[in-house]
Amino acid sequence: MKKTKFSPITAGDHKLAFAFLLPGMLFVTVFVFIPIIYSVYMSLYEWTLFDLGRDRTFVAFDNFTRAFSDRLFANAVGNTLRIVFFCVIIEMILGFLIALCLWNIKRSLKVIHTIILLPMITAPVVVALIWRFIFDPQFGILNYVLRNAFGITGLAWLGDPNLSLPSIMIVEIWQMTAFVVLVLYAGLTVVPMDSVEAALIDGASYWQTIRRIIIPFLMPLALLVMMIRTMDVLRIFDTIFVLTRGGPGSSTEVLSSYIYRAGFQNFEMGYALALSLITLVGILIISLGYVKAMKQKDGG
Repeated sequence: MKKTKFSPITAGDHKLAFAFLLPGMLFVTVFVFIPIIYSVYMSLYEWTLFDLGRDRTFVAFDNFTRAFSDRLFANAVGNTLRIVFFCVIIEMILGFLIALCLWNIKRSLKVIHTIILLPMITAPVVVALIWRFIFDPQFGILNYVLRNAFGITGLAWLGDPNLSLPSIMIVEIWQMTAFVVLVLYAGLTVVPMDSVEAALIDGASYWQTIRRIIIPFLMPLALLVMMIRTMDVLRIFDTIFVLTRGGPGSSTEVLSSYIYRAGFQNFEMGYALALSLITLVGILIISLGYVKAMKQKDGG
């Protein structure tokens, strides 16, 4: 077999590549790296929104040490991680099952795809308002069904500390499972059918084929979907702000809402920046974990 000869990279090629990369590098530097560096600098001071243009009090790393002893921040971290864990796991399971059902339909109906994707393409604020009426303890359809079908009454979905966080999870799962379906269904369309048919001919059951062939084939893609959804849920804000505003008490307080409260309600901007940077470091660590897992699945 004749080997392909690659021409050496010239200095002109390097200059052309740099010219193409330069706009993106400038954009990332101006809108990502410089704001992060400035945020680190400003987090070392104690200041409020009303202190712009005035002298600020230098407190070094006091804002960061305060965060690690802040019980409300710890509660927000715990609530966020619980939402991430349950939402991502349930969305992956439901999304895979729905995608598998669509894949098995020989003549895929576009109307079904549209209906499934409808929650995802709806604005989160609109979704939250819809579910706010559904969860209404007096006039909501959910309590109406439970009362007439099962005799269950008096459930305050958004007002009960024990039910408010699961209610947030229900809304998030209902809206974003469609994203998992969309990506996994695209992955199923490129599954090597020769391997599937060979396994079925050799006597493997349908579920054995799924477990031994389809799931391993989709695993790198599934890890990518999990990473995207994890990053997305970690910054959840609009749904909670519309439904509960972090209440009742602090039962649905998450990282985004607590940082918002610290910065724009308590006006402690230095502390809010410190919380944001801690959150950013945590997100980076989780992202690196997903990237490492994806490399292992790819054999890298």
